[in-house]
Amino acid sequence: MESFDFLTPYLKAFGVTDDAAAKVMISSAEIYRRQPGAWLDEEAPVDTASPWYEAEQRFLAANKGKACLILRCAPIVGTGMTGTVRHLAEDIWRGTFFHFPGNDAHISVVHAVDVARAVKALSEKNFDGDEVHIFNLTDTIDPSLHDLAEALAFRMDNKRISTLSTKPQQWMGRIAYGRRKYEQYTAPQLYRSTKIRQYLDFEPTDVCAYLRTHVYDENSL
Repeated sequence: MESFDFLTPYLKAFGVTDDAAAKVMISSAEIYRRQPGAWLDEEAPVDTASPWYEAEQRFLAANKGKACLILRCAPIVGTGMTGTVRHLAEDIWRGTFFHFPGNDAHISVVHAVDVARAVKALSEKNFDGDEVHIFNLTDTIDPSLHDLAEALAFRMDNKRISTLSTKPQQWMGRIAYGRRKYEQYTAPQLYRSTKIRQYLDFEPTDVCAYLRTHVYDENSL
């Protein structure tokens, strides 16, 4: 299970106190059973073998009798990120990620700034009783893997990503990737996050646009 420690500077930047952070569990939308091509909302079946399921159950047990808020985030993009997008960025940096012609896979993502914003906003809402409130969080753009990879490459001094344009190249690419990674890079991974907008006045950040336009300096995240 990936660590979300890299979110700490974002939470602090948005004024999220330790008490506020304790009210909202940051979980992962990867808790859902994989259903390539399906849009998964908060009612979708979860994988009870997932470490995220175990972590959520511990959170619920520790907060029994209270309103429990769980934020299931799409793969998070941000400085020091871990998980799905980190692995993609590493493959791009090593030159081992390639575009496949006709690969129209889309992936839901969210920027770390929105995770911090959502935690702060949820922690300040009054939820009555001891109900469990689960919210998915994405940027609602759900970019193509092609566009996300190019946006990440842009941040790497506009690193060039090769395209496997011929049949032999594509065959070799599948062999080089292996079945698991090839499926990961060609199967849609999509989550709906309309529910959270019923509770919060929340306009999420377009991750790809942020990567291409944000000015990074010593004071920015």
